[in-house]
Amino acid sequence: MTINTKLKRLYKSLYPELEIQLTRYNRKNTGSERATNPLLLKVDKSYIEADVKIMFFGQETNVWLGERRNGAFLGEIEPVLDLYENFYLSGGCFSYGGQFWNGIKKFKDLLQEKNPDLNFGYVWNNVVKIGKCEVGNSSKINTIIKDNFSVIKREIEILEPDFLVFFSGPNYDNIINDVIGDFKKKKVRNFDTRELCELHHPDFPLAFRTYHPNYLWRNDIENYMTPIVRKIYRESEN
Repeated sequence: MTINTKLKRLYKSLYPELEIQLTRYNRKNTGSERATNPLLLKVDKSYIEADVKIMFFGQETNVWLGERRNGAFLGEIEPVLDLYENFYLSGGCFSYGGQFWNGIKKFKDLLQEKNPDLNFGYVWNNVVKIGKCEVGNSSKINTIIKDNFSVIKREIEILEPDFLVFFSGPNYDNIINDVIGDFKKKKVRNFDTRELCELHHPDFPLAFRTYHPNYLWRNDIENYMTPIVRKIYRESEN
């Protein structure tokens, strides 16, 4: 069974109850407060064949699949997977721009510059799997995610990344611990743990958490990313 088949099977097993809960929620809420579609993952050959696999996280996706029902939860899987492929796997996200994707490009460039011959594979994920039809996330939607669509642990098991990198900022740490695992923070030299830290958990790969690139671009982005890049290389050589 392929990785993408396993991911789709995971999502399909949870979608019926998720649809009930989000449809009920969206009937009670209007406009920007409605739940949008979940971020469903898909990988390509470059990830599968990579020497080093990295799962990086943003915060949440808003108005995801906005061309259908104004971005409100649709209840279908295939269009959401197609969107992930068209937006991320095709590289359209980088022409789209924005601080987050410019930051991810910078991170990739720093890794590749250190060793041009090493083959990296990346998969994009979010700490909050279902955002709103506007900026931010909702505590009520987060509860629905936790109870009905807590998939990140299984995604990690299926995709087997070597490293996790959270570009989510310290204010999302409670959500990370709540929906993924209770990571223990380890200080990185010259940084406060709010700025940058390692995250350790016996069931998961080595993880790092730093600020969202929107903050990093205003505060010397390479200063924050370089320690992560160096540690990834040291660990990859062992």
